Amino acid sequence: LFVSTETGHIQEFTFDGTKLALGAKISLAGGTQKGNPVPGGMCLNRAGTKLFVACADFGGVVEVDLATNQRTKFHAAQMVPFGCKLSRDEKTLLVSNWGGEPPKEGDDTMASGTKRLKITKQGSTATGTVSIIDIASGATTHVQTGFHPTEIELDGQRAYVACAMSDSIDVLDLSTKTKVASWRIQTGNYKLIGSMPNALHLEGRTLYVADGGDNAICQIDVATGKVQGFRPAGFYPTSVRMHRGKLFALNTKGNGSVRNAEKGSNRRNTHDFQGTVSVIDPGSNLKDETTRVASLNSWNDPLSNKKPNLKVYQGAIKHVIYVIKENQTYDMLFGDMKEGNGDPSLCVLGEKVVPNQRKLSRDFTLLDNSYTSGTNSADGHQWCDQAMANEYLEHFYVGYSRTYPDDGTDALALNSGDRIWDAALKKGLKVRVYGEWADDENPIYKPRKPKDWFEAWEDRQSGKNMFQFIPTTEIPSLKPLLAPGYHYWPLEQSDQSRMDTFEKEFRKFEQGDNLPNLMVMSLPCDHGEGTNPAYPTPRAMQADNDLALGRLVEMVSKSKYWKDTAIIVTEDDSQAGPDHVDGHRVPTQIISAYTKRGYVSSEFLTQVSLHKTMQMMLGFGPLSKFDAIARPATDCFTNTPNFAPFTKVANNVPLDEANPGRKRPMTSAERYWYEKTMSLDWSSMDKADPYWLNRINWFSTTGGTRPYPGRPGERPGMYAEDED
Repeated sequence: LFVSTETGHIQEFTFDGTKLALGAKISLAGGTQKGNPVPGGMCLNRAGTKLFVACADFGGVVEVDLATNQRTKFHAAQMVPFGCKLSRDEKTLLVSNWGGEPPKEGDDTMASGTKRLKITKQGSTATGTVSIIDIASGATTHVQTGFHPTEIELDGQRAYVACAMSDSIDVLDLSTKTKVASWRIQTGNYKLIGSMPNALHLEGRTLYVADGGDNAICQIDVATGKVQGFRPAGFYPTSVRMHRGKLFALNTKGNGSVRNAEKGSNRRNTHDFQGTVSVIDPGSNLKDETTRVASLNSWNDPLSNKKPNLKVYQGAIKHVIYVIKENQTYDMLFGDMKEGNGDPSLCVLGEKVVPNQRKLSRDFTLLDNSYTSGTNSADGHQWCDQAMANEYLEHFYVGYSRTYPDDGTDALALNSGDRIWDAALKKGLKVRVYGEWADDENPIYKPRKPKDWFEAWEDRQSGKNMFQFIPTTEIPSLKPLLAPGYHYWPLEQSDQSRMDTFEKEFRKFEQGDNLPNLMVMSLPCDHGEGTNPAYPTPRAMQADNDLALGRLVEMVSKSKYWKDTAIIVTEDDSQAGPDHVDGHRVPTQIISAYTKRGYVSSEFLTQVSLHKTMQMMLGFGPLSKFDAIARPATDCFTNTPNFAPFTKVANNVPLDEANPGRKRPMTSAERYWYEKTMSLDWSSMDKADPYWLNRINWFSTTGGTRPYPGRPGERPGMYAEDED
């Protein structure tokens, strides 16, 4: 058994019939090719003497002699290879290239790790290819395919290619080295992407396809290219094989985030996934199985596209402000609110730290059954901005050895459709974006970068406003939409400064009577930076975030736009702590004059529900199959508006409250948590181990008076790829 690893080597395991044992560690580097090759798909020759490994960041396939475990040859392909396959006569090597052909002069390009890929105006990859390589001579033909070609399966002189971002299986004729057909996988009445076929197995005349987005195995008749039906699998299948008459599907997220629930714990975290293998009987009734898959996925839900009889969906709302915050669970903010379904033992922030969010939930509607769709910032922001996380992200889930694209800076992480702003623009709506998907590694500061948060804060407080925060992006369609003066990341800029920027623009929009229809806003300071003395305490950064949201709602509700504006607030993910219902449950808020006052709603909502809500309000979209099949929020709305404005609550925690060590000596306990903070990897978003960061924030916020609500089986590093 050979396994590709996050750190870039191949790990061999041996199997004695009962258990696996660790074998050789195989290096893939050689010649001028250094660093992590990012190994992916592999194949063996029939004799078992040669291993071929697709290396995404080497741009080709490394051939390994298994007698010596040494690299012997390199076969160049194109951009970001995914997998490889040997022809039956073992003279030809086929390589699927996630990133397609190399860009030419004049093409729009964007980074994907260390590579630059050809992109569309919306930022997604513009091509996909399969390289057909003559092993002896090296002669190579590159064949255009659909977007994101992944696994290849051979059938004589035909090759089937799963194209995840085209929802298709492309058919190549190896004798002519051309594409001869493309079989579309369509589910229900939708022609939108979302099935994400990414793995194949041919058995006789039937092609079995792992559809990650459908949580199912699709069955295709290769004689006709027709989809015969679907069979249920687990959460996101990424491999399918047949053995002794049974199909085996490997599901990356399996049963969902239930690991600690099965251990009897009510402290659940968004990372508690339990991978599974589905054993499927291919002889079971396919029609019945297809009906079950359709039901589980709500493909034929008659209410998903029916506008509710509510004024918010009949033209009353003309402006939406969509706020994306960072990482908190419902219980962390609202767990002790008796009005909703909370666990007080998990509430660490509460009235003192987040008074505005709690007042908003009491004054308007408390939503206690709302969930994120992703698990961390890398996939969470994709769900927030494009209503799906694609197969590229799912294959790198946990490892992220190429990129961590929370800020939309990897072309391969973008789906082949629209982002929320693209879809709105196509309908003629006016759009403005505040920080969201701005590049977090290449922000611009003028005249220079502040030395820390406090210098930027003191500059703001003094009224000098010397520091300018200029966002950047490589996405062509997003560039003209980004508001200057508003960073997404890093967090040297306070959320008060961000809200200052928004307020200046809002007042101009009021004067010019030209408020955008859709405003997408990142409000990230609730993420915090642990107990690093260069930043305020975790609770101060939460309070900064809370006050900024209170300012926003007060500003809008006391303006002429309150009558036709909705403010929708979500978290990008909920990995900062536990929740007693589910690790994905978050403090979602829907605020408008048409939102019920003093009400508690337990209507089931997710981030794609919020997408559907905004789309039906403003008349754009959908972005993917997931928001297409979602239902909008209904229970929190009334047809009788209440135009009473909201008045923000002053912060109880000083926003510049310094971490220990900046203004006073640390206690021994504080030093322990400071040293833990500084030992973490802060090089980019979410690199810091959540195991430690959550405990650091809990200690800092509670002053060490309450033990952290740990959960069975937790350990440091458990959310990273474990190669032990």
